[in-house]
Amino acid sequence: MRISGVALLILCALPGGSRADNPKVSRAMIEGMEHSLDRKLSGMWPQDPAEVLGLSQGTYIQGYGAVFLGEVNLAPAAGISPFHPTVGPDEVRRTHEKKLQRVTALRNAMRAMLVDSARSLDSLPADEQVAVGLSLFYWKWENRDGLPAQIVMHAPRKVLLQSASPEQASIVSEEF
Repeated sequence: MRISGVALLILCALPGGSRADNPKVSRAMIEGMEHSLDRKLSGMWPQDPAEVLGLSQGTYIQGYGAVFLGEVNLAPAAGISPFHPTVGPDEVRRTHEKKLQRVTALRNAMRAMLVDSARSLDSLPADEQVAVGLSLFYWKWENRDGLPAQIVMHAPRKVLLQSASPEQASIVSEEF
């Protein structure tokens, strides 16, 4: 009986709550980065914009870092409908060429987004990661040759902060 009383006393003396109650990166900080990501993706080609599908989503994972995900259609085109029943070879070619041209600019923008996120998330520990993953939207009729379905980039915050420019940062980039 005495041991259980001591155990109860020790438990009562411990601070309340969990580590989840006080995360290193607040939800408000994550939301700010989500909005920033959406604005940057939407504004990449102002005369002929890409289509951001849905809203970007971000989360902070204790011990790993901040992760941001989104989906984008680099070259919006008309889908099949009663008013547009078929897609001709010319449209397939134009859409494919436009996406091939834009995917390089998207990679560069993602690198810049990582560096910007590392600078903005000042409470994120230096050894934790900042990650951005973008899925690319395709219609079933599209030619996907040479185009990824998803691009994922990440690096530790300290690496991103130490680089003079996004191009010089040591970023892990994977395409699926």
